[in-house]
Amino acid sequence: MGLERYILDLQKNPAPGTAGKVILSGLAILEKIYKAGVIYKQKKMSRHQVKPEIPVVSVGNITAGGTGKTPCIIELAKQMKACGKQPAILSRGYKSGFERNGGIVSAGEEIIAEPEMAGDEPYMMALCLPGVPVLVGKDRILSAKKAVELGADILLLDDGFQYRPLKHDLEIVLIDCTNPFGYGHMLPRGLLREPLDGLARAHLFILTKCSQVDEETKYDIKKTLHSYGEHIPILESDHVPYALTLLEDWEKQKSHNEMEQRQGAKVFLLSGIGNPAGFWNTAAKAGLCPIEHLSFKDHHAYSDEDIKEIFRKLEHTDAEMLVITEKDAVKMIKLQELKKSVIPVYVLRIKMKYTEMDSQILQRAWEKLL
Repeated sequence: MGLERYILDLQKNPAPGTAGKVILSGLAILEKIYKAGVIYKQKKMSRHQVKPEIPVVSVGNITAGGTGKTPCIIELAKQMKACGKQPAILSRGYKSGFERNGGIVSAGEEIIAEPEMAGDEPYMMALCLPGVPVLVGKDRILSAKKAVELGADILLLDDGFQYRPLKHDLEIVLIDCTNPFGYGHMLPRGLLREPLDGLARAHLFILTKCSQVDEETKYDIKKTLHSYGEHIPILESDHVPYALTLLEDWEKQKSHNEMEQRQGAKVFLLSGIGNPAGFWNTAAKAGLCPIEHLSFKDHHAYSDEDIKEIFRKLEHTDAEMLVITEKDAVKMIKLQELKKSVIPVYVLRIKMKYTEMDSQILQRAWEKLL
């Protein structure tokens, strides 16, 4: 077991044992230091906020790990395009070649950056959203200026809740129903990225993965959120699998979908995402039969050696195919070892789904800005 997985298990363990309690006590000391740093940084960043000439819609979260920001932004961008608007996406591009100095992944017409320069999520968004500019870099103020030059009339700020230099006109905060409040502690004792009272800055909450919890759990989550903002709307959403596509078809954005034909197929899952347990649930929801799941750290950079090791493991199972996420597909499409595989590699595609009423509430929220 890796150190990161061990600590995660401790964070959620209500009875960690003597050694676990000692480690958690040490993590609690680091939590206090982290909290002080976060508060200082937020105050410093908020002093000189820049207001772009077009509206900014921020999509973020309060916990570390995957809450569904990328599917949310993709659906928002599609909604805006359908209404005749021209959104642009601003992303940090974590661990990408463009992260430090910035760069354009897509100017709207075509992708002009390689995956390693763009970063996994920005490249995926550019691939899924033809006609939507995607810009990457730590300096989102600079990216905003470039987006305006490209003709954008509204900006989507990816993972923007903690990014304060750029003024947000609409603050959307995603709450993962399966772990809404990061075990009640900030990093590294828990998974909170900032104190919970930061939720008061939100203009709109979106609960994600709602089908994975019961009504009582959702009620308790909403009750907690109301304590930080009684009048802040709370929408419900779910991550819905909608297509199963061969990797080579996915790269070319072909619409061939084999999800119906593959119902009940035994599959080996591979992922490097923030919430790997959610991928197993999504695969099962798609009608597949997961028999094993190999998970790497979030944003893992796959190598040909990784692929060799994965296929060695596959040989000892009766899996009919290897199934990966879109985020992982971005980092695997150039690997030569995949082309040697005799076992088909499929990408399971998901989208964020709302009720019709919640979708209308979301649309009205950003339309008010224009």
